[in-house]
Amino acid sequence: MTEQEEDLIFRMHRLVGDRWDLIAGRVPGRQPEEIERYWIMRNSDGFAEKRRQLHHSSSHKSTKPHRPRFSIYPS
Repeated sequence: MTEQEEDLIFRMHRLVGDRWDLIAGRVPGRQPEEIERYWIMRNSDGFAEKRRQLHHSSSHKSTKPHRPRFSIYPS
């Protein structure tokens, strides 16, 4: 799913609930079953935990403090 499709699915689900046929009608090329499977997978506890771990490991890599290459202050 593209980011735009995900956004549309979340917004539509907020409006119409689990009416996958209505949601799929607004997402070109997607079937209601595909939208429902995506929604279930995306909101399952296991998937959410894996996503958190992935985000945590990629955003918290050990990095050195940033040192500017030049100083704006005269020496």
